[in-house]
Amino acid sequence: MSVRFGEDTLIIPAFGPFGMVGDTDSVCSFVDLDLANWVTFLVSFGVATSGASTAVDLVLVTVMGSSIASTASGTLIGFDYRLSEAIATHGWGAITDGTTAGTSFTTQGGALSQRSILIDVDPNDVGALGEAHRWVGVKLLPTTTMTVAVSVTALVEPRYPGNGIPSSS
Repeated sequence: MSVRFGEDTLIIPAFGPFGMVGDTDSVCSFVDLDLANWVTFLVSFGVATSGASTAVDLVLVTVMGSSIASTASGTLIGFDYRLSEAIATHGWGAITDGTTAGTSFTTQGGALSQRSILIDVDPNDVGALGEAHRWVGVKLLPTTTMTVAVSVTALVEPRYPGNGIPSSS
């Protein structure tokens, strides 16, 4: 997959940058996988701050497949992810399985501050939910004491690459 000028990869800003505060779900725009071979979400976090010095703040990350382009509904599906190292260290952690229950990431001690998560979703996993399921999105749920800016970008490998990639959103 090449990102050069978006000719081989459809780049879709799906969410943010947006400030998450408290325990409110934040769901990115759903991406249509109808013309996609693969989708990877890049979830980027700013500086995460806590409202309580003793709290262990978490962000629960889940992935949903849906039969409609709506952030209001969806069926949780499994995914794979990688967590980046801190800024300017040029490293990524191990590829890890995320379950349908999601994966929680701690913000304690700046563990999530200015880091990113790559989330890989196999369109076959979404299609396994049923013939009509072709939409996918990421949901983030922070704990009540945390504040963090976040953005989500979908990197879609289209079936028909080129300068005029058919929209998949």
